[in-house]
Amino acid sequence: MTTLYSDDAVAIIGVSFRLPQCSNWCELIDILADGRDCIRPIPESRVANTGQVLTGNEKEGGWLDEITGFDHRYFGIALSEAEYIDPRQRIGLQLATEAIVNAGYTLKELSNARTAVLVAAHGGPHPDLFQSLSVQGKANPFAFIGSLHAFSAGRIAYLLDLRGPVYAIDTGCSSFLVALHEARNKILTGEADFALVGGCELVLGTLPQRSENSSGLGVESTTDRCRPFDAMADGAGFGEGGGFVLLKRLSRAHQDNDVIHAVIRGSAINHDGSRSNGITAPSSIAQTEVITAAWYQAGVTATDIGYIEAHGTGTKIGDPIEVQGLIDTFAAYDVQQEPCVISSVKSNFGHLSGMAGLAGLVRIIAQFHTGQIFPTAHFQQLNPLCRSTEELPIRVSSSCEPWPRQGQRPYCAGISGFGLSGTNVHLVVEEAPSTLRHKKYETNERLVLISAQTTQDLSTYLSAITNALSSTEASIDEVADILMLGREHFPYRWSCVASSVSHLVQQLTNHGSISLSSPLSSLSVGLIFDECSPIDIQLLMKRGETFPAFHRVIKQAENLCSRKAWTLRQRWIIWLLGHHAILTAFGVTIDLLLAYGVGKLAAQVVDGGLEFVDALRLADEPATDSTFDLQRLQTLLQEQAELCLVRFSRCGELATAINTLGYQSYDSERSLLTLLGDWFVNGANLDWQQGCERKINRRLELPFAPFVATYCWPETIENSAMVSDVVPHTSISNSGENVEEILLTQVREVLKEPKLTLDDDFFAAGGNSLNGEQLVVRLNEALGTDLKLMDLLDCLDLNEFYQLVKDSVQLSSVSTTPGMETRNNKNVLSGQQLAIWAATEIAGESGAYNVPAVLLINAEADVAWLEKTLTELVLQQLMLRCSLEYNEQGVNPVIHPPMQVKLVHSEVDLTKYTIATGMPVLTQRLQQMVEAPLSPYGIPPTRFELLQVNFSDGVRQALLLNFHHLFFDGWSWRLVLAALSGGKISPPVNDYLNYAMEQYTLLESEQGRKLEAFWYEYLANIPILLLPCDGEGGTASNLQGANLPVMISKDVTERLRQMAMNSRVTVQMIMLTTWVALQWQISAQHDICVAMPVANRQLKDENTIGCYVNTVIVRARLDPHQPFHVVLNAVRQASLSAILHSAFPADRIQKLMANTSYHLTMFDFQNDVDPIKVLGGNGAAVELLDVDPNGAKYPLNLTCIEYGDELQARLEYSTSLFSQDTVSRWLNIYIGALTQLVTLGEETTLFALFDGQDDVFSDIPDFQF
Repeated sequence: MTTLYSDDAVAIIGVSFRLPQCSNWCELIDILADGRDCIRPIPESRVANTGQVLTGNEKEGGWLDEITGFDHRYFGIALSEAEYIDPRQRIGLQLATEAIVNAGYTLKELSNARTAVLVAAHGGPHPDLFQSLSVQGKANPFAFIGSLHAFSAGRIAYLLDLRGPVYAIDTGCSSFLVALHEARNKILTGEADFALVGGCELVLGTLPQRSENSSGLGVESTTDRCRPFDAMADGAGFGEGGGFVLLKRLSRAHQDNDVIHAVIRGSAINHDGSRSNGITAPSSIAQTEVITAAWYQAGVTATDIGYIEAHGTGTKIGDPIEVQGLIDTFAAYDVQQEPCVISSVKSNFGHLSGMAGLAGLVRIIAQFHTGQIFPTAHFQQLNPLCRSTEELPIRVSSSCEPWPRQGQRPYCAGISGFGLSGTNVHLVVEEAPSTLRHKKYETNERLVLISAQTTQDLSTYLSAITNALSSTEASIDEVADILMLGREHFPYRWSCVASSVSHLVQQLTNHGSISLSSPLSSLSVGLIFDECSPIDIQLLMKRGETFPAFHRVIKQAENLCSRKAWTLRQRWIIWLLGHHAILTAFGVTIDLLLAYGVGKLAAQVVDGGLEFVDALRLADEPATDSTFDLQRLQTLLQEQAELCLVRFSRCGELATAINTLGYQSYDSERSLLTLLGDWFVNGANLDWQQGCERKINRRLELPFAPFVATYCWPETIENSAMVSDVVPHTSISNSGENVEEILLTQVREVLKEPKLTLDDDFFAAGGNSLNGEQLVVRLNEALGTDLKLMDLLDCLDLNEFYQLVKDSVQLSSVSTTPGMETRNNKNVLSGQQLAIWAATEIAGESGAYNVPAVLLINAEADVAWLEKTLTELVLQQLMLRCSLEYNEQGVNPVIHPPMQVKLVHSEVDLTKYTIATGMPVLTQRLQQMVEAPLSPYGIPPTRFELLQVNFSDGVRQALLLNFHHLFFDGWSWRLVLAALSGGKISPPVNDYLNYAMEQYTLLESEQGRKLEAFWYEYLANIPILLLPCDGEGGTASNLQGANLPVMISKDVTERLRQMAMNSRVTVQMIMLTTWVALQWQISAQHDICVAMPVANRQLKDENTIGCYVNTVIVRARLDPHQPFHVVLNAVRQASLSAILHSAFPADRIQKLMANTSYHLTMFDFQNDVDPIKVLGGNGAAVELLDVDPNGAKYPLNLTCIEYGDELQARLEYSTSLFSQDTVSRWLNIYIGALTQLVTLGEETTLFALFDGQDDVFSDIPDFQF
C-alpha cells in the first residue's frame, strides 16, 4: 500500500446527510445494523404540506418526512424567491452548510477560499419543481432559475462565497461518485484547496403509481423494495435523500488537525462503450476495468479490500453482471484469502438515483466507526443467475458481523457506481489512520459559548451537545475552541465556565434552570479604576496565563522594572492596565472610565496622558486625592443608565460610593470569563479570535445549531386547488397616517414575510435588486412618490427607508407642478443660489464658479447645426437666459427674452507644435480661457465659442461652452451634451423658478421647520477643522486655488469595487470614509465634518437645467481603534441621514454653521455622466477635454470620477492655505490608505490604515481638557 500521508490521498473532513428516517450517525447505524427496511408509504404530513392528491395506488418508497421547510432567512433569501427554488437545491444548500460546520469550520473561514463545489445534478426521471408549477407559477421571475441544474452548484458557491471550480454533474446513477472522483482530482492537481461534493434527490410531481403489467425483468420493482443479489429481486425501489462531503488533501488535513472521517486513496472512471447489449445495459468487462484501475491508482490489491459497497440495484440482470465483474477483478490477483464481503445500502433506503453513491459512502464510514459490516436487508438466497460464489473471493453480507482487521492496517473498502447511461466509477476508501488521532491537552478554565436562532432550538442544541460530549475523548480546550471559534454565533445564547468536559456536561445537564436573556442592541461598559487593593504576583501570573493581552502588559512592566521589586501599588496599576488590555483585545469599547487614587495613574496611561514607566514611578508617591463629588458622580451615572460597570476591587472607596448611590458593578475578581460570557448571552458580539489569541488546535465533530425551517412551497399543479387565488395589487391612498402601513404591506407582500417590521433589513430578509425594483414601483404607484432603487439600497433598514418614503410623500404633497407658462409675481433665488452668490460677493471676481466644457472636434464643425441646436436649448431652458439684478428687495433672478445663439469664432496659434505634442499646451490655454470670470449681472453669464486651433501639421476645432454655477450644475451637462450628440430632449416639466418658489414654500412650512430642527441638532457644537497650514495661513474664501490629478490603479479600483459589493455599499462611500479618516490623520481631531454635494432632483426636475445640486454636511465621530468597517458604517449612516434631509438648502446650513463653513473640506463623487463621442449634424467625432478652472471653494476638495472602468481623483486646494508639496503628500497618503485598505481588509483599524505612511502632522493642535 502507499505511505501514510501520500500526496495522492484525499481526506473526507466533513459529512452531512439526510436519508429516510435518519440524519445522524446514531440513527444511521441503528438502521443499518438492524438490517431495517425504510421503505413505506408517503408520510401524511408531507402530503398535507405539498398539497398532493392521493389515488390509493401510490408506490411505497424511501421517503423523506419533510421537504417544504427551509431556513431562507439564514441564507438571506426572500421567501418569495425561496419557495420557487427546487427543494432539492434548498435541501442541498443546507446540507452543504452542515458539511462545512461538521468539519469544525465556520462559513467565514471558507469564504474567499479556493473551494470547489461539485453537485450531482438531478437527472430524472421525476420532474423538477418548475415542471410541477401551475401556469401562473411558471410566470414568476424566480421560477425558471429556481430549477436550473447549474444553480444547484452555483447558488451554493454564491451564497457561501466559494471561489473554486463550480459545476453540476449528471451521469445518471453514478453522478455523486463521479463528482467525488472529479473533486479528488481538483484537489490533487491544486485547482482547489477544499471541495464540497453532494446533492439531493427527491421525487416531485405526480406520485409514482403501481403498474399492473410488469414483465418482472424491468428496472423497477413490483414490490417497491430493492433486494440486491437476492433470488427474489425484481428491480429497484426508489428512495430520497442527500448529503455533502467536504474534502481536503490528506497531508494538509493532518497538518491542520482536521476531523478525518475517511480517506479516498484512489478512483477511476470509464464508460461501457459498445461492450454492452444496449446503452442502458451494464458491461461486466467495463466494470472490471474501472475497479482494477482504481485499485491500481490507490496502490492496493485484492487482499487489502475488506468490503465493497456494490451498485446493487436488485435487478435480475444487473446484479449478475456486477457479480461477474467483481469475480473477474479478484481473479486477476493470484492470492488465497477470505471472501470479500459485498452489500448495497439500496436494500435499506431504496435507489437514490444520482445520490446513490452518497448513501453507500456514509454506510462505509459508519462501518469504519463501528468496526462492523452491516447486513443486506431482504437478502435470503443468492440470485440464481449469479455465478455461484462458493470458493470464490466474494460473498453477500447477510448479518451484522465484525469486520476483521488485518494486523494494524486501517480498514479499506471499495465503492462502485454504474450509471444507466454507461458511465462507471469506482473509488477506494480507507479508514483514517489511528496515528491521526491526537492526545488531549489541558489548560485552565475555559469559557464555553453556545447559541441558536430560537429559544427552543437552543434548548434542543444544548441537549444534543450534552449527548455528544457524554462519550467524547476530547479535552475541554478542544471543545471550547470549536464552540467559540468554529461556530457562528446566533441571537439566543448560553454560556458557562468549565474546567473539564465532565464539568461542562454537568452544567449542560442543568441548563433548563438557566434563564435566557433577550439580546441587547449594544454593549456599554464603564471601568472603575479604584484605590489600591492587595494583588500578589501569583494572581497576576495566573491571569496572564489565561489572557495573552494581560501577559503582554506583565512583560512590558518587567521590561521597565524587575518583577521582584514591584510594590503593591505598582502591581495594582499592572492589574488595572492588564484588564483594560484584555477588554480592548476582545473589542470592548470603554464608554466611561472612573478613576480614584492610584487608579488615576492607570487611567492616565489609558488616555495617553502618561507613559507606563512614569505611572509605575509615581505609584508610591503620596496620594493627592481627598474626597470626590458624589453629586457629580450620580449625575454622570444617571446620564449613562445602561452602563455595565466593572470594578477591580471589592472594597475600593469609589466602588463603595457607587454602590451607595444604588448602582451595581460587576466584580472582575469573581471571574472575568463569566463576565465575558454574560456579555455574550446578552447579545454582545466580541472578537473572540483576537481576545483569546488562539486558533483551533484540533477540529472536532460536534453538533451544530439547527436551521429554523419556514414553510416554502409554491402553487403547483397538484396543490392548485388548495391555494387561494392571488389578490391583485391595488393602489392605496397616500395619506400621511398610513404610509408606514402601506410600506409594510408592500414589503411583506413582495418578500412574503408577514412578520417583517421596520426594524428589519430588506436585504437581510432576502431582498435583491429584482424584488427591490418591484417594491419601489409599487410604492411610487401607491404613494405618488418618485423613489429610486438606490434609495432602497442606501438604507440600512426598513425604518430608515420608511423615513425617506415618508419625507418623499410629504414633499410631494407640498410640491406643485405648474405648467411652463405659469409665472410667480416674485422670482426668488433658491437656497443653493444664495449660498453661491454670497461666496462670489465675498471673493470678488473669480472663475471658481464657472462650469465649463470643451469638445475637441476631429473634423470641420457643422456651425449652422450647432447654432440651431444651442438656440433651441436656450429657448427651452430658462436658466440659460437668466441673470441677476438688484432691486428694493435685494437680489433676484431675471429671465431674458429668447435669443439666437451665434458662436463666437476665435483662433489659437499653436503652430510651434504638432497635434501630438501640442495637446498639453492647448489644455493649458483652454484652462486659462475658461477661468475668465462670468458676471451674473446684466446679460446671461453664458459663453458659446468655436475655436480654430492651428497646429504645424493640421487644424482642429474646439467648442467651448461655459456657464455660471448659479444657473447650471453638473447634472445639467447631461441635457446639453445629449442635445449636442443629436438626441431628442423632452421639454422641462417644471422650470427652475418654480422649483425655487416651491423650496421657499417648503421652508416656510412645518416640514421646513422640522428640517431646520434636524440640522440645528446635527450641527450643534460643530468643531472647526484645524488643518495645518503652510505659511501664515488664512481662509479659502478668496477662491484662489489649484488642483492635482491622480489616476487610481486598476488593481485598487477593482478591489474597491469588490469590497463595496461584499459590504453592500458603494465605492463612493468607501472613498468618502477614507477621506474622513485622512482628516483625522491630518488634524488629530475625532469629530470630522465634510461637505458633500447631492443631486437633489425629483423626477419632474430631470429635464431642467439649473443649480439643483445642494451641499450637505457629513459629520462623523471617529474612534481610530475601531475596525474600518465600523467607521464605514458610521460615515454611511451620517451620509444617509444628511441626504435624507438634503431639501434644506446650503445657505441655511451655512448660517447654522456660523463661522466654521470655510474650514470644511469637500468630497465629490461623479459616476453617471455618459461620454459624448460624436456631434449631431455631420456626425463629427469629439473628445471631451479636462479643463476645469483652478479655484478653491473649500480648503480641500477631493473629486473622484468613475468613468467606465477607470477611477480618477483630483484634489483641489486653496493656494492661500497650502503649498503644492503639502497637498501632493496628502494626496499620496490618501491613495496609500486606499491601497492599504484593499490589502488588509475592512477589519483593519484607522491606525493600521496609515501605518508606515509619512508623518502628516505639521502642527498638532493643543488639546485642553
